[in-house]
This record gives sequence, C-alpha cells and structure tokens, in this order.
Amino acid sequence: MMDEVMKKELSFKRVPKEDKEEEKILRPSSTFLKDAWYRFKRNKLGLLGAVIILLMLIFAIVGPMISSYSYETQDLNNIYASPSLEHLMGTDNLGRDMFVRMAYGARISLSCGFVASLISVGIGVIYGAASGYAGGRVDTIMMRIVDIIDSVPSMLYTILLMVVLGNSLTNVFIVIGITGWLGMARLVRGQVLSLKQREFVLAAKVSNVSNAKIILKHLVPNAFGSIIVSMTLSIPSAIFLEASLQFLGLGISAPMPSWGGLANEGITAMRAYPYMLWFPAIFISLTILAFNFLGDALRDALDPKQG
Repeated sequence: MMDEVMKKELSFKRVPKEDKEEEKILRPSSTFLKDAWYRFKRNKLGLLGAVIILLMLIFAIVGPMISSYSYETQDLNNIYASPSLEHLMGTDNLGRDMFVRMAYGARISLSCGFVASLISVGIGVIYGAASGYAGGRVDTIMMRIVDIIDSVPSMLYTILLMVVLGNSLTNVFIVIGITGWLGMARLVRGQVLSLKQREFVLAAKVSNVSNAKIILKHLVPNAFGSIIVSMTLSIPSAIFLEASLQFLGLGISAPMPSWGGLANEGITAMRAYPYMLWFPAIFISLTILAFNFLGDALRDALDPKQG
C-alpha cells in the first residue's frame, strides 16, 4: 500500500512558473454596460449616427445664438436671396434668414421627437407590462383593444385629433405621443410574458411583494435594453410625423418654424429657388437616418444575441 502511495506522489510534477503565468486571466472583470459600450464603439454606423445627432443638437442650441437675425425678422428688400456669407442658407419669400429658421426648426423637430417618444414610451410600457403580467383573459382583452386601434391608419386619427385640439406645439407633443405607443406596448408585453416565470419574480411573489413593485422594480428594468432601442427607433418616426403634420398645415402656428413647415414653404418655390426645399429635406433625412443607425447599433450592443 505504501509503495502505491509513493508511486502516485512521484507521478505528480511541479508546474513551471511559465505555465502558471499562461493560466492567468489577463482581461479585467467587466460589467454589462462596459461590454455594451465596447460593442457600440465597434459599430461605425452607430458612431456616425451619434455624431450627426450631436451636431444637430449643437446646431439647434448654438445656431440662433450666433446669428444676428431672428426667425421673425423680415426684409422685403432681400427676398429669395441665394446662400451667401451674409445668409448662409439664403432667405425665404419674406426675406427671413433661412439659417436661423432652420436652427429654430431643429429645436421644434428634435424636441417633438424626444418628448413625443417619451410620452409614447410611458404609455406603452405601463399598458404592455400590465397586460403581460395579468395574462389570461385580461391580456387577451387588452391586446384586442390594441389591435382595434392599430387597424385604423395612425395618420387618420392624428389628423382628427389635431383638428379637434388645434394647432400648437403642446398639442403636437400630445397627439404624436398618444398615437405612437402601440408598438411599445406589444414589445413590453412580450418581454414581460417571458420574464414573469423567472425565479426572481417567483421569489418576489413569495416575499409578498406587491404586483406594482414587481412590474416596476423587477420586470421593466430587465426589459430596459429593448425599451431604449425601441424608443431610439421611435424618435425618427415622431420627427417624420411632425414634419408631415406641419406640411399639411396642422402643426405649430406661424411664424414659428419647423422643418416640415419649411419644406412646405420650399415646395412652392422649388423650381426657381431649390435651396428652399433642399435644406429642410436634407436635415430631416439626415436626422432620421442618424437615429436609425443609432438604434441598430444600440440593439446590437444591448442585446448581442439579436445581432
């Protein structure tokens, strides 16, 4: 017996120091947000979208400050002036500086995108989480209501609401916000249905945690990545819808400019003065494209399994 023990001891070999160094874990510990940021940085189109959005925000904030004109200032002796050093984007049919009007339009369009998206996200998250967590007949009834609302073209009841409420920036925020929550509700409902059977939810129920706390503190935070991505992708839809309403004359009241209103004004003078349409059309297109790039990059970063 002793001979066998001695043989086993002799069969072990001391590990060289070099081999020990090779076994070390050289990569430092990381968090979910750090990994997401690392994946996001590798997405060139996502970074480009973020840069474009940042430049648009800077233009909206700084543009009116550096211009010596106001969006209301009229100069009837200088109508339809071509772009120059004095008027970087030319002037309109009333001699108003297009540069400062585009900057104010950026404020309106971007704020509409962000605020309306926040409203729609708030409604959609609450409705979808309640529907998914309740389940059963309540879930069926709530989702059939969503299907009925979604069967009507959103532009139709958006126009009807604007006609009833009237033209104002606040009403634009409200109307776009309360008509854009359906997709978010479906997304959150699906996430909650898959999460509510997890162990941490069962543990919370056993601990006598209220349903509201389970939804707000356990289920919604675990679906936060998908919510952020969906919100990012809903912002360009809100911007485009605001531009469409303004183009139809149902947005904010004149003389306050927005990109949709400037595009509407540019249509009338498109043949003789094409720059009147080019600038708002380019800014709207770039902004929507940038948010789409950013949304796709965030989806890959926050949920790499979908990428």
